[in-house]
Order: sequence, then structure tokens, then C-alpha cells
Amino acid sequence: MVEDEADHPRGYVCYRAAGPIAIDGKADEPSWAAVPWTEDFSDIEGPAKPTPRFRSRAKMLWDDEYLYVYAELHEPHVWGTITRKNEVIFRDNDFEVFINPNGDNHNYYEYEMNALNTIWELTLDRRIGTTGRFIWGRTWKG
Repeated sequence: MVEDEADHPRGYVCYRAAGPIAIDGKADEPSWAAVPWTEDFSDIEGPAKPTPRFRSRAKMLWDDEYLYVYAELHEPHVWGTITRKNEVIFRDNDFEVFINPNGDNHNYYEYEMNALNTIWELTLDRRIGTTGRFIWGRTWKG
């Protein structure tokens, strides 16, 4: 039996940072060197969609204060149009982080950002495309 990737999405173990992380667009701290990259990104709709033309991948760390995400995105024409917080942002070029602490594909959080630093925060009780409830525009403290 082949498991459906939509029901069992890829995961990434997020390690604790071994020291301070500077928010400077560089991943030159020893903590970053010690953690693996994610697999190269693919379309959220799965293998039925074409493989992306350009490579995207990320690394993540956490400490007592923050979740850190370092993304390497290759795109020759980055653009954005949406400037209002919590609009449907995936129609622009965007970067999305899905946080699902227990890995069951339910009750997870999405944080999306476009090239204009506009964000969309979203909480879902199950994956998009299934019958479920989501909280649009949820703003998490911190």
C-alpha cells in the first residue's frame, strides 16, 4: 500500500539553535552549519503537478524566543502585488511555512510572506482541499 503524500506530508525536524542567530539574511552561524536542508520543495498539490523549475529549500532552528527559518529561493523574476495583511497571498510569489508540531496533518498553522513583506497567517484543522475549518487572519503574538 502506497501512502498518500497529501495525508502524510514531508516533515522536517527543527533543531534547537546552539547559540545566537543574527537576523541578517546569512546562515553563517555554527548552528546553521549543523542542521540539514529540507528536501527541495515541490508543489503542494503533489506529484500530479510539474516539478518546480527553480530550486527552493530551507533550514529551521528554534530557541526559547523564536522560530528561525532560512530559505534559499531561486527565482529570476520575484514580484508581489498584495500589500494588505491576511489577504490570500499565494497568488503572488510567496514563501510559506507550515507548522504542525505533532505531524498528523491536522490543527496546523501557516505563515506566508510575499516579496513585499506582506504576511498571511492562517490556522487550519485539516489540510486545504478537504472538508474542514480554518481561521483566516489569525495573528499569533510574538
